[in-house]
Amino acid sequence: MIPEDIKTLPRAPRRIMEVLKKGSNLSVPLADRSWSLDFCLSPTEFKASKTSRDQLVSMSFEKTRLDPDIFDPTAKAMGTGEVVDIPSSLAFRSIGYKSEPLPGLSGSSFRVPFNHRLGIIPNDGYGRVTNPVHESEEANLEVPGLYCAGWVKRGPTGVIASTMQDAFATADAIAEDWSTKAMPFLNSGRSVGKGSGMGWEGIKDRAEKSGCRRVSWNDWKKIDAVEKSIGKSKGKEREKFTSIVDMLAVLD
Repeated sequence: MIPEDIKTLPRAPRRIMEVLKKGSNLSVPLADRSWSLDFCLSPTEFKASKTSRDQLVSMSFEKTRLDPDIFDPTAKAMGTGEVVDIPSSLAFRSIGYKSEPLPGLSGSSFRVPFNHRLGIIPNDGYGRVTNPVHESEEANLEVPGLYCAGWVKRGPTGVIASTMQDAFATADAIAEDWSTKAMPFLNSGRSVGKGSGMGWEGIKDRAEKSGCRRVSWNDWKKIDAVEKSIGKSKGKEREKFTSIVDMLAVLD
């Protein structure tokens, strides 16, 4: 499943393939222990021991194939009907990641749309949030001033490098809308709640009633300074806050 010329792959998958291909210099027969990555297998059954139903002894998998091509990033796994058993006394279930809608913002007048089937916020591919009438329909109406990035934008795929590039793309979209004074970004004619509809003033009343606290740029700089100070005392660049309560306490 590794292409002949790895250099033809995009940066993120190329790095993954390089690590897999490098492997270990030690041969399997000489190793005390070994492991393998077995692809194109879809689990179908956990098989218990005949003497104890609480003890796993093997798992059944259906072999799959990637259609239309194994090197196509949009390929789908298709079942072949062939089943294989792999002895196993231990199994870890990885159910993956799926984003959830923002609580309290789906039924209000200022609605953040969400596609529950795909687990994403509908968008135009560049991060501009759109509002389709139905989840099955193509996104068609931009939501003024609302953007998204990361897995809530494109689903749980990719590595850190691809997530960074995705964030850059959304930032570019925001900068473009700002510089061109695009209607979805600077639309003073459509108010969000009370106010002008412009930035914080447009959602201030609703946010404060919901208990939200605004963090300004100067507030962020105070938090940043404290994190660096704590980090310095521990011999590192910074110590990140792991509690929102503790972080906001800095501003008090």
